[in-house]
Amino acid sequence: MDLVVFDKTELVAAARALRTVAEVNSVFAGEEIDLIEAIAALHDVVLDPRALAPITPEELARTIMDPHKRKRALQLLIVMSLVEGEANRASDAPLASFAKALDVDERALDVVREVAADHLLLARFDMVRRLSSSLFRGEVLSTVKSLATSTLFGEDRAVAEKYRALATYPEGTLGRVLYDSWQEHGFGVPGERGSMVERGVFHDVGHILSGYGVDPAGEIRQAAFQAGFIRNDGFAFLLFAILQFHLGVRITPIAKGERGHFDAKAVLRAAKRGAACKVDLSDPSQWDFWKDAMTPVAELRARYGITD
Repeated sequence: MDLVVFDKTELVAAARALRTVAEVNSVFAGEEIDLIEAIAALHDVVLDPRALAPITPEELARTIMDPHKRKRALQLLIVMSLVEGEANRASDAPLASFAKALDVDERALDVVREVAADHLLLARFDMVRRLSSSLFRGEVLSTVKSLATSTLFGEDRAVAEKYRALATYPEGTLGRVLYDSWQEHGFGVPGERGSMVERGVFHDVGHILSGYGVDPAGEIRQAAFQAGFIRNDGFAFLLFAILQFHLGVRITPIAKGERGHFDAKAVLRAAKRGAACKVDLSDPSQWDFWKDAMTPVAELRARYGITD
């Protein structure tokens, strides 16, 4: 998910649209100002959000013509509608108007409406369904089989033993650092009951390579980093992170919902770091954990272009 996509004229128009959405409740909050400044900074542009004039959806559409850029603009508008820590029903109409003018079909609009209407079960269902298309990538049957085995028998022994063997890897290698991290935080290895499914190991690898922790602030940054390196619908993971760790909407059973952890500058920087990553760690056709498990973490960061 690339965020640096606009030229200067397009960026100013997008920033004006962001302020337009921000002020649907007649308040231009500090978090909203920070988001605009953070997006501008990613583009190496300095602007004063308070000096921005409103913009109509039609004017934005005339300025931003490229379909990919239009999609990213709408997704940023959706983020803006959530940065104050709640989904405001007053945002529905302007977001819909911008989506129509930009001719972008973005399913996240439905999720935002559902959260605003307090239809949280439906919002969770829609988010999980969207995330699953990127998470499982054709490995649904093997994942279900492993989950069933661990549930019925306490663990999927074949899978669990494979990951327990990481304890024997040399210190500093990806496999050993990952295993030690699981032990440090009291997480089970894949295959054990209640642990992360094997297909989700790339998420924990993302924590290791990015350096972000497993506390709520670290999780929202890691999710943004993950959104950055995922080439297929990375925005779904950014939206998930905002809902789970900023609005308190519990999407995953592994972590409880948290509020107030969206730091615009830190989160967007994390997404930019992820976008610079040379490989999509979630895509089995691009990346295989076991091929990198014996490689030192520092070497992998350099190989994949992951900067500090």
